[in-house]
Amino acid sequence: MIIREARIEDAEALLKHAKKVYREGRNLLTSPEEFNVTVEQEVQWLKGNMEKGHLTLVAEQGSSNIVGMLNATKGSRKRVKHICMFGISIQEEYCNNGLGSKMIQKLFDWAKGDKDIEKVCLEVFAHNERAIHVYEKLGFKVEGRKERHVKFEDGTYSDELIMGKFI
Repeated sequence: MIIREARIEDAEALLKHAKKVYREGRNLLTSPEEFNVTVEQEVQWLKGNMEKGHLTLVAEQGSSNIVGMLNATKGSRKRVKHICMFGISIQEEYCNNGLGSKMIQKLFDWAKGDKDIEKVCLEVFAHNERAIHVYEKLGFKVEGRKERHVKFEDGTYSDELIMGKFI
């Protein structure tokens, strides 16, 4: 397994990964039917991230087989320039083997190398206990809770937790 920064030529493999993780469960905000991104749109998104100095990591199992992705965006306004927000997605069959922790460690290394970033933040569904356990193990603390913030197609709700860690 290789963890590296995404490249423009990863666009198609990233789309394949995204479609798979959106179909796998209820732990991501986007539903499968909402995700209609083209390869060209993904290329433009990657270019934009690179131009803004954001971080996009991929976990690659073999050639062009992306099984995990982490995207971190730096605060764009002066008053939040010291934070970065991230999201992570890992295909179900690659969970529970430390991959998420390794990707987040690479995020920490990147953030520590940026003179502006002091804090790393995320939002996670309150029912995603596996992810919350990983985040807490890595030093994140729950800073807030958005009650019934997400409503699923079946009419059920999930709270969303706001977590952060100073680095």
